[in-house]
Amino acid sequence: MKYTKTKPAISFEEFYKIAKPVKHFKSLNGKTYDVQSVIDHKIKFLRVSTGEIWTMDLKGVHQAYCELTDFKTINFKPYVTRTHSPALGLLLHLGLLVK
Repeated sequence: MKYTKTKPAISFEEFYKIAKPVKHFKSLNGKTYDVQSVIDHKIKFLRVSTGEIWTMDLKGVHQAYCELTDFKTINFKPYVTRTHSPALGLLLHLGLLVK
């Protein structure tokens, strides 16, 4: 699926400001994530379907947003560890990508 960036030049500070208050978001496949905390640049969330707790580096998500032009989950691999789908889901939830 082709996505368009809504704020291609967003700074990390602005990105962090809109990401920090998020309480829930979904992956591209509809998996629900409940945010447990955001400390420094790390977001900790619960994958509701499995009960697993994950941590994702928001700096990596921001860098992926700024550098990628093709937003397939596999393309997030160099930017975030094991959280490719949640990273894309967060960007969609924040309205930084649109179809």
